Amino acid sequence: MSATETRVLIIEDNDALRAMLFTILRHQPLGVDTSVGAEDALEKTRKCDYALILIDMSLADDEALTFLTRFREERPESTTFILAVRDPNAEGTIDAALVSAMVNKPLEIDTLADVVRECALVVPPPDDPLPCPPAESDFRSRFDDSGAFYN
Repeated sequence: MSATETRVLIIEDNDALRAMLFTILRHQPLGVDTSVGAEDALEKTRKCDYALILIDMSLADDEALTFLTRFREERPESTTFILAVRDPNAEGTIDAALVSAMVNKPLEIDTLADVVRECALVVPPPDDPLPCPPAESDFRSRFDDSGAFYN
């Protein structure tokens, strides 16, 4: 994979769910990165243009809203498709200007992977893309079954 490949960022604080989403999506024709919260995710978006960001709206301490607001302030020209995953029973509303689409929990994980892949692949790249560092999925693909790193 190259530094100009289609990239996806998963923002999820549940370790098991984040790992499962990563594992499924890294087998797609995408570069995949992950984050557990707003600050780390914002740092990644400053270094790379993501075609799609998948964000759990149930992140602790309103981290999801923090990320979305700051991302839109810092990158108003971004073509990134933002897919928000939310609990339909949660209180409050999400400003539609901050996200591209919303889906409700619970989700069928394979269906979500298909939606993420299809959305990410149709997002037009920015005119002047950032030179992304290698994706997490690029690094993890070089680990063998024993966990040893190889080139």
